[in-house]
Amino acid sequence: MSDAHAATTRTASSRARTTTGERKREQILDASVRVFGTGGAAAVTHRAVAKVAHVPLGSTTYYFSDRNDLLLQTMAHARQAEAIRLHAIVDALVGPLGLDRSIEVLTEMFFDKTVADPLYDLALFEMFLEATRNVTVRNEAREWSTMIGMLVDRVLPASDPALSRVTVVQIVACLVDGLMLEAVSNGQLTVADLAERLRVVVERVCPLQ
Repeated sequence: MSDAHAATTRTASSRARTTTGERKREQILDASVRVFGTGGAAAVTHRAVAKVAHVPLGSTTYYFSDRNDLLLQTMAHARQAEAIRLHAIVDALVGPLGLDRSIEVLTEMFFDKTVADPLYDLALFEMFLEATRNVTVRNEAREWSTMIGMLVDRVLPASDPALSRVTVVQIVACLVDGLMLEAVSNGQLTVADLAERLRVVVERVCPLQ
């Protein structure tokens, strides 16, 4: 075997190992998100996540140095997945949005998924709750909030000039969070209910539409 061929073979083998390793890491992180949703942050341990991911315990300790590392990387993994999903919706929009279209898009971004997959959104709320106590993951929660604020800003119509745009965006983003939590916690609000309640506030902070 020539040196060049041997080098190519080693490179291909290395890439295969990396791809396999990344798939296993993603599998573990997906499982960790589910554990977050079913039991909160306290339930997220190497052993519990390995069981849900159907991998040996040694796999979790190989990819994540300790429990805080697992928590942090789980939050980063979930945020990245949400960023891809949300940016795809917002980036597909063309031109300025009126009130009706803005409510439709916000509903698609947040409420459709909450009602369809409440366990996932419950996991997200558990992650933010963990950030109130665990400084290790606090910056990740801030990054998440910043991302949501930027996307809400892009979707909202022109707001009342008497109000700071930053304040308007924060009010709407916090309302969305509250409605999502209400939907997850009582299981009775429909997507239409959530959109109707959101409209009441957006009409008032964006009265020019």
